[in-house]
Formats: sequence, C-alpha cells, structure tokens
Amino acid sequence: MRKKSKNSSNKAAEKKDLEMFLELGNIGAGHAATSLSEILQQQVDIDIPRVGTIPPDMLPKFYQSNNMPATAVYIHLMGELECHFLFIFELPELREITSLMTRSISQKECESSMESSAIEELGNILIGSFLTAISDFTGLNLISTPPMLIGAPFDAIINEFMVKLASDSGDALVFDTCFRRTGDYYAPTQLMIFPSPELRELLIRKSNEIIEDEKSDNVELICAENLTEPDDVAKSQETSN
Repeated sequence: MRKKSKNSSNKAAEKKDLEMFLELGNIGAGHAATSLSEILQQQVDIDIPRVGTIPPDMLPKFYQSNNMPATAVYIHLMGELECHFLFIFELPELREITSLMTRSISQKECESSMESSAIEELGNILIGSFLTAISDFTGLNLISTPPMLIGAPFDAIINEFMVKLASDSGDALVFDTCFRRTGDYYAPTQLMIFPSPELRELLIRKSNEIIEDEKSDNVELICAENLTEPDDVAKSQETSN
C-alpha cells in the first residue's frame, strides 16, 4: 500500500510539473504566433496538443520515425543554467512550413537556400519565444547560440544530439506543436527541450509562485514514468492517433 501511495504521489507531482511546462509552452507558442502573424501579415495559430517527458533513446520509437528524413534547428542556451533546444520537422511538414514562410505557390519552387533560411528563421522565432517565456519565469537574462540547421534521419539527429549531451542528459521535454493558418493549412512539428537539472528545478519553483492550477483537459500529458517499456511507447502512440 505504501508503494502504491508513493507511486500515486510521484505521478501527481509529475503531472503538476507537466501542466507547468504546458503553461510555459502556451506562453512561448503565443509569442511565436504573434511574431509570425506580423511577419506574414495573416493569422497564424500555434497549438500544443501534447506535452510530455520522454527518455531521449525512446523518442524515435515514440514518434515511429526511425530512418525518417528530417530537419532540425538546434539552439544552445549558454551560462550557468544550460538548456538545449531541438525543433524537428519531418520532410512533408518541412515543405509545408517552407511554403508558409516563403509564401510560395508551389512547394517545389523553393530553392534549397531559401528553404534553409526560412526554417532557421522559424526555429529562431519559436525557440526565441520559449526563451522569452523562460526568462519571464526565472527573471534571468538568457544568452543563446545562433540557430544551427541539421539535416539527417530522425533517429540519427537524436543519437548525435545525445552524444553532445553525454551523461548530463535527462528526460526530454517534448512539445508537439501544430501550425495553423486561414483555410485547411496544418503542419505538426516537435519541439524538444533538454534543460539542465538546475534550470528544470528553478522553473518548477518559480512557476509554483506564479501560476495557479490550470486545467489541461484537451491536452495529452505523457509522463516518462509511464514509458518504461518499449511496448508502452507504441501503446501511447495508438492511443493518441
């Protein structure tokens, strides 16, 4: 009974933390949507239908994206409280987003250099908006590296990234993001954040001082504790589809 009570307590605490990160994500997504709407001179909305903590080595299986061609924007937050950001697009979404950013009539018309520039700009806007939200939460002045573009299969991007993080890596904070504009335009992407333990704890502490309880009835919360077995990843995907 004690063990069950302890597990329930841990799950409740993790859910509360995820709701805090969701609030952080909604603030960042709101800032990014405002910036994109101004740049493109049309309404752009960014939704976050799912947020979770997932062990990095389970990410490709969770998204069923092994060997799937992808492009990522990488930004590193420097200083005492380190944080790494990966904004990942699979190929179909990459073309949709490029079309949005370049206002191209045909997706095939986009040149490689224009595509790279558009994706870097979008990654900079979205991650920069999250950095602003983190700065507002913590009161810290944050400095980040310029965005770096990475093109490789989804699992190769994750594996290379984990080598950089080495033993300091913890669970990834994953925000599924969906870009929408007027009409039937829809492009899902993934924003993955790897905060240092110190930054994660600071965010949780500060959020408890600022944010009241928020409902997340329409958002799926994925806890790392519930994804300990490979089969659990597939089950979670089946449930979300």
